[in-house]
Amino acid sequence: MRRTLTVIVAVLCLSVPAALAAPPAPHHGKPASPGKSASAPGQSEDKNPAKKCKAMKKNNPAGFTSTYGTKPNAYGKCVSTLAKGHGSS
Repeated sequence: MRRTLTVIVAVLCLSVPAALAAPPAPHHGKPASPGKSASAPGQSEDKNPAKKCKAMKKNNPAGFTSTYGTKPNAYGKCVSTLAKGHGSS
């Protein structure tokens, strides 16, 4: 009995430091930064429809609403139209 207990204690004493010294497992959860697709470097307003729509809405709200409407999906319509290449410059 005493010998078995000694072996168990010795195994635990050796395995705990080994487990603590191992590198942590990779984290597969939500990333720390979800990404910056709308503000990616090198993406100008001309190439990014979302940025262009945002600028249009800010600079000319009346023109934006007359073109795309006042419903909540107006911004989405703008982005979709510009992404397809049918929008105005």
